Amino acid sequence: MILRRSLVSVALLSMVLSSMASTRALAYIPPSEFIIKTMLQKKVALKLIRTRGSVMGMTGDGNLTGIRFVEEALYDSSSGTLRSVALDETGRELYSIERTLERDSSGKEPRALVSALLFENRMGNLLPLLRRWDIPIKQEEELLKLAGEAERRDAEKTFFGRQKLASGLQVSWVIGEKSSNQLWIEKDTFLPSKLSLKSGDGYEIQFDSYRMTKEVPTPRVITVTRGSEQVLRQEFQDVSVNSSELAETKRTVANGFTEVGDSADNEVRELIRRYYSLIR
Repeated sequence: MILRRSLVSVALLSMVLSSMASTRALAYIPPSEFIIKTMLQKKVALKLIRTRGSVMGMTGDGNLTGIRFVEEALYDSSSGTLRSVALDETGRELYSIERTLERDSSGKEPRALVSALLFENRMGNLLPLLRRWDIPIKQEEELLKLAGEAERRDAEKTFFGRQKLASGLQVSWVIGEKSSNQLWIEKDTFLPSKLSLKSGDGYEIQFDSYRMTKEVPTPRVITVTRGSEQVLRQEFQDVSVNSSELAETKRTVANGFTEVGDSADNEVRELIRRYYSLIR
């Protein structure tokens, strides 16, 4: 009997110590600067990328409205130039833009931050943009000026967040105040999973179903919600990275609707306007 009680006590103690160790491991949150630098490192190989995907309007309960268009984008990392064209289902151009991410970063449209999260791989370009959107990234030199470790921990505004996806429960590092704008970075992959914009119109932009193309991860699904209602969804059918053929496709495009776009249905034009305000 005594031996049995001793074994039970040892087992309980082992469980408690294991639980404490797991709790300590789970409680560790890296510095926000480290999280962002690791995220950017995932795209260090990116030079040229071309994507093609369908953009679809959504009803509030998550069903397709039937309003859609095809979007093709080309990003050149050396110049920071992004070109995007909206096409109808027959391939006719409806809308096009050409802009430089760094030049566009001074604006307050979500597209500037979303495009930088998808394509930018330089800390010096992304950091000011994150701060402009009140996503607090604390750099090492800022933290070292504080008195001690407790003060440094309090200065960081990063916590654990969990969200349920079709693929299961996802755990992320969340940078930002709980009542303010937040950037969610998936805990294991260090890839952006969600941008939650509490200010303005309150949009949430979710990045899902990442795949690797020539060592560069890209989301194959982007979903935009406002409150509890889905607004639009983009599914990418084709992604090309650093192909020699991409250099040959560079061309200057006009900005705005084409003649064909001007005559398109109002619902299509409104979906295009919303997409290019939020994503591209």
